[in-house]
Amino acid sequence: MFSKGWETVYKKKKQINNWPWSELISYYYRYIKQKNIKNLKVLEIGSGTGPNSEFFIKNKIPYKSIEGSKSAVEIQKKKFPKYRNNFICADFTKSLIFKDKFDLIFDRGSITHNSEKATKQTIELVKNSLKKNGYFFGIDWFSTAHSNFKRGKNTTDNHTKEFKIGNLKEIGNVQFFNKTQLNKIFKLFRVIEITEKKYLYYKNKKKIVAFWIIVAQKK
Repeated sequence: MFSKGWETVYKKKKQINNWPWSELISYYYRYIKQKNIKNLKVLEIGSGTGPNSEFFIKNKIPYKSIEGSKSAVEIQKKKFPKYRNNFICADFTKSLIFKDKFDLIFDRGSITHNSEKATKQTIELVKNSLKKNGYFFGIDWFSTAHSNFKRGKNTTDNHTKEFKIGNLKEIGNVQFFNKTQLNKIFKLFRVIEITEKKYLYYKNKKKIVAFWIIVAQKK
């Protein structure tokens, strides 16, 4: 379920990113570009203010997005007014809205801000919205190896936390995953890659920032 905390964040003009995420571009070229798919269609889940939109629009790749924050979507529409009808404000845990079938659906750090139940619902929607052999990229899903996993307060389940302090405060649910969970969530997909990345801070050895990247293909 979309957290109203994110609407507050974007309304205050916080977390306004203006560049595409390098890992998304890298994975796009590795798994999608080389296939030369005809009539390629791409959907982004949780697009925020549209940092990834520019990459697809400039490369003339048919791109649509769904985002829960009205303020974020309005910023995205102002950036790319010609494509404003492609950017939808809605709760992606309940519906992906578009009737299209997509070759690629991706998420950079949005689905991880949900409960385990909502995540499973979203991935089921993803499966239904992908073409056969279509790809899903999940980028920057929080890992249980992240230092914050032990600091948050449990909410709906043991892996979903809520924070009152720090950079994750007041944005609602934050879910942390281990590899076993990810394999269960994507059990109906062909899992191509699950990679965990960790950043260690040598001036603060207790601080670990850790995320997962998932590449899965619809069977």
